[in-house]
Amino acid sequence: MTEEYSGRVAIVGMAVRVPGADRDLDLFWHNMANGVDSISFFDREELAGWGVAPELAHSPDFVPARGLISGADRFDHRLFSYSPQDSALMDPQQRVLLECAWSALEHAGQSPAGRDGNRTAVFAGTGMNVYLLDNLWPNAHALQAAGGLGLVIASDKDFAATRIGYKLNLRGPALSVQSACSTSLVAVHLAVQSLLTFDADLALAGGATVAPPTRRGYLHEPGGIFSQDGHCRSFDRTSTGTVPSDGAGMVVLKRLEDAVGDNDTIHAVILGSAVNNDGARKAGFTAPGPDGQAAVIAAALDVAGADPATVGVVETHGTGTALGDPVEVAALRQVFGSPDREPLALTALKSNVGHLDTAAGVVGLIRMALALSHRMIPPVAHFTEPNPALELAGSAFWVPSAGKAWEPIGGVRRGGVSAFGIGGTNAHVVVEEAPPRTRPRARRSPELIMVSAKTEHAARESLERVATFVRDADDRSIGDIAHTLRVGRAALPWRSAFVAGETPPEPVRAAGAPGVVFVVTGAGVLTGNRPNYDADAAYRRVIDAGVAHLRLTGAARTEEVERFLAAAGLAESLRAHGVHPEHVTGPGAAAACAAGLLTVEEGLDALTGGSAELPDLGAEPPEGAWVEIGTTVTPHLPGAPCDGLTDAPADRHKRLLAVVGRLWQLGAAGGWTSSLGAGRGSVPVPTYPFAATRHYFDAPATTAERPS
Repeated sequence: MTEEYSGRVAIVGMAVRVPGADRDLDLFWHNMANGVDSISFFDREELAGWGVAPELAHSPDFVPARGLISGADRFDHRLFSYSPQDSALMDPQQRVLLECAWSALEHAGQSPAGRDGNRTAVFAGTGMNVYLLDNLWPNAHALQAAGGLGLVIASDKDFAATRIGYKLNLRGPALSVQSACSTSLVAVHLAVQSLLTFDADLALAGGATVAPPTRRGYLHEPGGIFSQDGHCRSFDRTSTGTVPSDGAGMVVLKRLEDAVGDNDTIHAVILGSAVNNDGARKAGFTAPGPDGQAAVIAAALDVAGADPATVGVVETHGTGTALGDPVEVAALRQVFGSPDREPLALTALKSNVGHLDTAAGVVGLIRMALALSHRMIPPVAHFTEPNPALELAGSAFWVPSAGKAWEPIGGVRRGGVSAFGIGGTNAHVVVEEAPPRTRPRARRSPELIMVSAKTEHAARESLERVATFVRDADDRSIGDIAHTLRVGRAALPWRSAFVAGETPPEPVRAAGAPGVVFVVTGAGVLTGNRPNYDADAAYRRVIDAGVAHLRLTGAARTEEVERFLAAAGLAESLRAHGVHPEHVTGPGAAAACAAGLLTVEEGLDALTGGSAELPDLGAEPPEGAWVEIGTTVTPHLPGAPCDGLTDAPADRHKRLLAVVGRLWQLGAAGGWTSSLGAGRGSVPVPTYPFAATRHYFDAPATTAERPS
């Protein structure tokens, strides 16, 4: 791979749970691009029902606002094989993080059920487990049911990353990260390091903050961190602070040369990152330090080998506080301060969704990646006039009040993302627009779309979403979509498979792995296998090997030879598509070749009168599932009729794929050989539709008021 990719890391997958958009990345970007404020406000009746203390809710300084995600009390326990009780005891932050990890891997085209021997790392952190303090600890029944160790395992921050590693079978380093508001961007930095030092080949990085309803609102203190009116106006003269919010984010990272080589979709490129601490030279433990912030940004640029003058946008920490914003701009001025440089836009996620605490850094990185891919600078919500303390007049800095096209500087779009934690741990990441995607043109052919889920309900929903996505997709992308669904998804029990353009069958539950028998007859209409030859590398290898041998020996291509090659090629193709027979029956050379007893060349020799002795494999159709292999394939599957299978010459490959799909639905087919994915790449496809149900201990004070 070219030297220009060395030392760089690709963002190949992303997942969010954010106010106003929940899991929808497209809606998240829409909200960012349009400056949408997604903070929720509550009335006193709602607050009382959630257990917010009346004396707090009635305080004149109480602000009943928070950024919320939907369904924080719900969890797909079946997908992750948790009992309802264990699910209810688990910190909701870790449940959200686990689902984000699954979605991010799927978005990256990586199966979330890791294969043995994988080197996938996890770096993640959560906020304080307020659910334990407000909901579980006062509940004697919950504590008694959990037991001491069970409560610790379900609640402790230490297990945020290892829980993901365990449940998804990820074998790389799994480390929980804690540095307050900079947690998830520090996690990104550590993930980058693990890739560049080859501790891992793939890495997840992120964080989550979720508080129970008892924390919906806060007390405003003049000069403090929280806003007076429930809105965050980063860098604006009227700003009075930020707003606490729930949210989560996760990115999937891969060395850039590997991502390009694997034809992955790359959303942005991390050029460099750095982490440091302010130390003691600042006003106090909770105060920001301009020198530390400037130093970490300069260090990240140095690692990236990037000239500060080429950075066009910085996604700031942007709390909107009286102290924080001026300190941050002062730090930026130390690094980017030349007034002669191109204008530098300051953007701020917190103006849209509030302060996501441990998740703020990674969600800011995701926002930056989306801005780069859309080539647009998103606005800062509520911004009208700059805070005079920032002294922006005459500087290179500007704050966008509306979305604007992102023009490159020196031919490149490059940005920075900052996160600064209370206590002084600072992180900065330098990112760049993804390189143009170039890859070999794949053959256009019928494609098998495969969908699976843990439950019937989830399978139906997933099938509907995928079928709609495939129907609306450009024909040229169908191959990549099919490839992504095949290699980038876990094979779960409820399944449906269909050839693109055909009507999807209802999902059925795979019955395990019933043995399949190949009955090799060589019978059928001889013409019509050109579509298999053109589309199927495994079939093509058999035909090419046979033709080469015939030329070498000078033997003629008789009808018997043609039937032999067709049957042998189809048998090899079925194996390549994950259909491995328990037994092979049938007379003659084709059956022996399909059973692996003869090579293609030996089979051909045994046909113009060679000395090879042909074994008699029998010819009786077996009981149970079997596939007849002639000049085409015909399934004989219990309870699965063969209607809809056409034998038209132009549809021979479509027929083969349909048979593979039916066998896969029943659990009788597995993974395809890698050669069948040649020229394909991973693309974003609808991710798993979590079938979440409520698993939650309400705060004791609210139980009696909760409707039945």
